[in-house]
Amino acid sequence: MVTSLVATLVTLLLAVYYRQWSNDSVNLIAPTGGYISAAELILQRGGEPLLLEWLMTFERHPSVNAYVFDDQGISLLSDVPDDVRTYAFASDSYQARVNPLGQSEILVKAPIQNHEGRIYLLVVEFLHPLAVFNLPTYLGWGFLASLVLFALWGLVLARYLSRPLLSLRTSVRAFAHGHWPVRIADDVLLRRDEIGELSREFADMAARLERLISDQRQLLRDVSHELRSPLARSAVALELARLDAADEQVEYLDRIELENQRLNELIGDLLDMARLETLDDNASWSLVSCRDVLQQVVTDARFEHPDSQVILAAARDCHVLGDGRLLLSACENVVRNALLHTRPGTPVEVELSRADDFCHIRIRDHGPGVPEAMLEDLLRPFVRNEQARERSLDSLGKGHRGFGLGLAIANRVVLHHKGSLRLQNHPQGGLEVSIRLPCE
Repeated sequence: MVTSLVATLVTLLLAVYYRQWSNDSVNLIAPTGGYISAAELILQRGGEPLLLEWLMTFERHPSVNAYVFDDQGISLLSDVPDDVRTYAFASDSYQARVNPLGQSEILVKAPIQNHEGRIYLLVVEFLHPLAVFNLPTYLGWGFLASLVLFALWGLVLARYLSRPLLSLRTSVRAFAHGHWPVRIADDVLLRRDEIGELSREFADMAARLERLISDQRQLLRDVSHELRSPLARSAVALELARLDAADEQVEYLDRIELENQRLNELIGDLLDMARLETLDDNASWSLVSCRDVLQQVVTDARFEHPDSQVILAAARDCHVLGDGRLLLSACENVVRNALLHTRPGTPVEVELSRADDFCHIRIRDHGPGVPEAMLEDLLRPFVRNEQARERSLDSLGKGHRGFGLGLAIANRVVLHHKGSLRLQNHPQGGLEVSIRLPCE
């Protein structure tokens, strides 16, 4: 709309300008009487030499020229435009000729005579400021000027519209990555157009979502803490019940103890998840040896599962800047998940390598793998493969977790360390977990 208004305004200004010039050009004929009188007086007093000198002065005038022809049709000036010469020798009329789009804007002629009575012809030419251009050239320059004008205006308009959109996009990306609270520039929020309205709506939505998620996390932490007390009392009551339990009751008491242990583990995982959601303090970070972390994880896994094989291949060590305890917990969760799903008699492979200033940790099992459609979902809390659920039900006595939180916790830890965790099915079978951490 603004562009259309500017185009209309420029067109109107040009129309008014040319109309005014057309109206004024007729009025320019009147002052030619002064030129005629001056030329005749100079010719009578100084002859042709003085008249020629007077004609030469018009070369410095930007919009008026004067030409004089003697009674033989010879011009006192050597350079005479064809339009002027044609008009001068046209004997039909002494009327002025107006030609708005030609080389000459106005031509006026009048006879003058010297003191001997010899007749000369004076032609006065008034030029339009743009008369040096012919019609195609004039239209071409006009088109080019229009392009430049609207290009500059388009650049200003695009800058005016794109700058707040780029600022809003930065805020949206920050919101998508969980960087709360979301901040939007004040100049964008104060705009009175659609962009400002969209920014204010987004700011309100982000504030409501932030409050909702914050309340949800706080509820999760509160419930997890509150569950610890009844579980502790249940454990005490269980031990007291064992004192007077009959032999046929021991099996049921063991089952109650197992379920209590699982609930305790679930509460611990939930608290870890809640803590990782709000963890933002890197002051306690230090250099951590990835080989030492993996060695500790493998040693603990071999102790907990003496019948399983855990193979560590770490030809080269690499160090990362981070929290060693969190990294140990993340790798431990992945290795435990691999031990749970690998087939009996097959090993869990743990490999450490370094490439492109990144530490690469690969943990692979030899289990049935995961459907491709579920690979990304397994990194979300409480998402488990159906085969894993069935296996968990078939092996309740092993004491594994099986709540669908292990990979989610590991992923949160890796993201907290500016890394990435990726799941993929190995071509030869089994699930492969790839962890990529920036080396220090």
